[in-house]
Amino acid sequence: MRVKAGVVPSFFTMANMFSGYFSVIQCTQGHYTQAAWLIVAAAVFDTIDGTLARLTKSSSNFGIQYDSLADVISFGLAPSYLAYSVFFRGWGTIGLLISFLPLVFGSIRLARFNIKQDGAAKKEKFEGLPIPAGALVIATYIIFNFFFWDRLRGTKLFLILMLFVSFVMISTIAYEKMPEFSLQTGSKNRIKILIVILGSFIIILFPHETFFVLVLMYSVSGPFKVVWHAVRSGASENQIDKPEK
Repeated sequence: MRVKAGVVPSFFTMANMFSGYFSVIQCTQGHYTQAAWLIVAAAVFDTIDGTLARLTKSSSNFGIQYDSLADVISFGLAPSYLAYSVFFRGWGTIGLLISFLPLVFGSIRLARFNIKQDGAAKKEKFEGLPIPAGALVIATYIIFNFFFWDRLRGTKLFLILMLFVSFVMISTIAYEKMPEFSLQTGSKNRIKILIVILGSFIIILFPHETFFVLVLMYSVSGPFKVVWHAVRSGASENQIDKPEK
């Protein structure tokens, strides 16, 4: 029997979905670190899925929609339920609503992305924080805390992170895309490849200590660039408006 090229990426989409589903089950059993690592596994499968679809030129509207459904489970439901189980359960209705934010805003982010992808020219950057990155911020923060203290510390920071990733997902802030793994592309893409390889190497060596830091750096890179460009533009205007002596 022949296996169509488009079927192979779908297997990784299923693996992504299963990882998110299994993460929720692990949460119900109190295995929060395992649940967090399953969200990380889902992100890996999601990356492989997209890469294979591009390499085999088998991307389709069905694949895009199916991938989004998997992402809602793995990067919307799973991190929201993980956050609720670890911390927000004791907050009553307020905790329920706050922990719901990554799921609802992540689903909005995916719906907007799919609509803009339909028949539109390919953009060089993401509009808003990608939902897997938002989920990884939550998951890796829990991994970081449980590795060092076997519990969640810095609860105020955790609340800020939840609100931050939720709102930047539906923002129009630009975020860098993954590089195209080809040495025949421009110097900017080659630099991005080097950064990804270096970051991956660091995570492999020190996963518990560095994963959260690197994901957080990517998450704040978008707002940081907005502020940086605003400051530079303001400084340039002041230089132009400054009267000559």
